[in-house]
Amino acid sequence: MSKSVITLGTFDGVHRGHQALLRQVVARARAARATSVALTFDMPPRHAGEPRLRPVLLTTLSEKRRLLARLGIKRLQVLVFDRKTASTLPEDFFHKTIVQKHNAREMVVGPKVSFGKNRAGRLPLLRQLGKTNEVKIHVVKGIGKGASEVSSRRIRALLLKGQVESANALLGYPYSVEGRVVHGDHRGRRIGFPTANLKVEPGKILPPGVYWVKVHSAPALPFSTKEAKNGLNGLCNVGIRPTFTPHAHEFHCEVYLLDKTGRLYGKTLRVVFMRRLRPEKRFSSPGALQRQIKRDVSLAGRWAHTG
Repeated sequence: MSKSVITLGTFDGVHRGHQALLRQVVARARAARATSVALTFDMPPRHAGEPRLRPVLLTTLSEKRRLLARLGIKRLQVLVFDRKTASTLPEDFFHKTIVQKHNAREMVVGPKVSFGKNRAGRLPLLRQLGKTNEVKIHVVKGIGKGASEVSSRRIRALLLKGQVESANALLGYPYSVEGRVVHGDHRGRRIGFPTANLKVEPGKILPPGVYWVKVHSAPALPFSTKEAKNGLNGLCNVGIRPTFTPHAHEFHCEVYLLDKTGRLYGKTLRVVFMRRLRPEKRFSSPGALQRQIKRDVSLAGRWAHTG
């Protein structure tokens, strides 16, 4: 097998910190005429084994594959965090996977790297293993510190609060979800705002609230604000629809397109969250909800025209 420059991480979200590290992997691989390789998990290890009803993902495995490829990663190995993986000694993992399987000559990691049983494969041990096996170890510092640190955990927390603009700033691109348009209860149509009800990919975080969004047809996956702006303008409500179902718990994702289009049932759409208008709330009547949606559409339209 050809020599490689390799990295290891969950890379959920492929955020700005991940991007800096991955770009260095690609640059070093090009300089060494080697293959850029990323080892990643299908699910963040700390969430592995949890019920899939709990949304924890910034990026699905499919999205992650595509974003890593766009950054120039040539080979990807997906690791499943199971009992066998959790019990593998870091020395064994390094020798069998990093050295033997991928013929790594260099490895690029973050300062908080950990792998192997009990997460014992931290930076001091990794440097030692690299020296023993003639693998150069490069450490890329994270972006920000403390409350300003760019991390997947912090981005998840922001999205769960509906703070998409702050989350987007840490990601380096607008957060989005993909889903197939399915039939709903048609309440939106009855009040003059027909919505597309999306069956969103399992595990993806849905930020609660009402948003100005850009809507793309699959398989688009915008990796910048500029790319996102090529989509159709829309209004998206994520929540339990409390005016009609105040005791519900399951989140729904409904999109009203400001730009007219044809029938959407059965199509797969990508909804890109640009800015938050307001939290979801319960209205006293369908008429009150209708009047608020008119105001939401007006504001989203102004934002769409001003950028």
